[in-house]
Amino acid sequence: MKYPIVYEGTEDDGDATVAEWLAQVGDEVAEGQTIVEIDVEKVIVEIYSPATGTLVQIDCQIDDDVAPGTVLGQVEDAN
Repeated sequence: MKYPIVYEGTEDDGDATVAEWLAQVGDEVAEGQTIVEIDVEKVIVEIYSPATGTLVQIDCQIDDDVAPGTVLGQVEDAN
């Protein structure tokens, strides 16, 4: 099953940009592991893996602007 990695910010957060991916497609990740960082007006917000499995998709690249609710990528569990 695939689980979306979602930026859950609010409209009040201001400009948000993908700062860094800490995992790459094909990497094994653990639920709760930080896998991407978002820069929200010079403050880094960590986004965690929603499940244990493999990062199978990255939808937003470094420096992409993101809005609350944006799907950043997908993690697929081992089942």
